[in-house]
Amino acid sequence: MTGPEATPQLAWAPKWATVLAALVGAAVLGAGSASYSDDVVGRGLLGLAAVLLLIIAAIGGLVRPRLRVVPGTGGTPPRLAVRTPFTSREYRIDQIYRLRVVRYPRLARKVPILEIDVREPDERLLLLSRWDLGTNPDRVFSALVEARAVPPEPHGL
Repeated sequence: MTGPEATPQLAWAPKWATVLAALVGAAVLGAGSASYSDDVVGRGLLGLAAVLLLIIAAIGGLVRPRLRVVPGTGGTPPRLAVRTPFTSREYRIDQIYRLRVVRYPRLARKVPILEIDVREPDERLLLLSRWDLGTNPDRVFSALVEARAVPPEPHGL
């Protein structure tokens, strides 16, 4: 098989079920804020929580795919495309200093985060969690290794 069907699509984004759950939560909190009439501060806090959940759901729905492997053509290595709410950037493998899964302590357990350290054209540290990727970051890292989209481990700083 040749053409686009021969290479699998390597793209990750938040799951639609979690985005819809955030939308439902925003609607419930918004309705609670509208019907809770005894306490003005409580109404304000419920309304603020509803707006924040709505923003989270909007970002999860609009930023798709969050991380994608763009296949190389003519023997060139693949590139990584990372989308944020305001931009979309592609990075060549030689622009990435380090790509790894780091386990950060959160709520008494270690949570895996995909860490992408980009040095060129400008320095940035991209942290992608399970929410951003829609799956375990370890699985994404394994798929990136198989697609040869991970730079070699740097020696020294």
